[in-house]
This record gives sequence, structure tokens and C-alpha cells, in this order.
Amino acid sequence: MRRIRLFIAAFVGLFASGALAAPSEEAKLDDFAQRMFVTTSFDQKASACFMRSYDAAHLARHRRQTVRSMKMLVSAEKLTDDGQLSYSYELDVRFRNRRGDYASRFQCGRAHLADLKGTRVQVRCHDGCEGGDGVVIALAPDSKAILVKVDSVSVWLADKPEDMDAHFEFQGGPDNHVFRLERVDLAQCKPLIRDGSEVAASRPE
Repeated sequence: MRRIRLFIAAFVGLFASGALAAPSEEAKLDDFAQRMFVTTSFDQKASACFMRSYDAAHLARHRRQTVRSMKMLVSAEKLTDDGQLSYSYELDVRFRNRRGDYASRFQCGRAHLADLKGTRVQVRCHDGCEGGDGVVIALAPDSKAILVKVDSVSVWLADKPEDMDAHFEFQGGPDNHVFRLERVDLAQCKPLIRDGSEVAASRPE
């Protein structure tokens, strides 16, 4: 009996020490940012570029997918009030059933743990005016890509943002819901960079 009590006490001690050693929420958010931008310094605005183009064979297999290509510039900079990172994105999309490049952009705010267990970090970009998730950005496990979940996002012609007739709500669907965008050189997103003097380059490994 004494051995059993000692074993239980040792097990509880190990469990407690493991719990104490578990990464904190702040540590997980820091790790997410460092892996997203491949840097440990955020004294300047940091950005990373991700993109994907779909070939004819892929689109033939996914007939309800309207996206031909997607490019996203993800950026983050420290907030002046508390020093936390605030995320934003610039999006370029080409559709198979529409001519021209369509754009979207959003100031998303802080990253958050995706669930109560805190197993994954996400950036949620939603204005709160309507239902749905808007756009959700997460990192692939290998950090070489992002997973972009589209629920609903406003887009417009990139070269004619004033043309209100070209504005529309891009709704996610069975084949337009989650996109894996691969990390590419930041130069690929140069047209999306608003202020290059404040952007720290993030390059693929």
C-alpha cells in the first residue's frame, strides 16, 4: 500500500511539473509570430508573402472552386499602447469566372488561441457586422505555408477600387473554403506592400 501511495504521489508530482512547463499563451503567440515571419525582431513592421495558382487539372477536379490564384501579404506591427502585435493582410485574388485582379485588405488585430485547449494560434479577420468568420489565417505545421479559411470577404477590382459595381462579397463554399498558400519570396508581394520602408523582408527557408 505504501508503494502505491508513493507511486501516486510521484505521478501527481510529474503531472504538476509538466503542467507548469506547458507553454503559456504569450509564449505560443510569440512562437506563432516568429514562425510566421521567420524573425525574432519586431522593432519594424514585419511581412511575409504566400501564394498559390491552380492549374487546369485541379480546377477540373474542383468545378465549384472559382479561385484561379490567390496571393496574400500578411503583416504585423507592435501596438503603441501595450506592445502586442497587430496583424493585417493584403489579398489579391483572380477568379475563373471574372476578369481582372480583385483585392481585399483588413486590419485583423491580435492573434488568438484557436480553442480552449490553446493547441493552435489563428488570426481572425472579421468586422463583426455580419455572421460568419470572415477570413481566418493559420500556419501549416511546417511553417512553409498558411491555411486561409474564407467564410465571407468583401473584394473589389484592384485597379478600380472606386467602381462600386465591381464590389462583391466572396463567399466560401465546398470548393472555396480553405486554401493552402505556400511561402514565397517577399518580392512576389511587392505590388501589395503599402510602405516598403517599414517592412522587414521575410524569405522562404
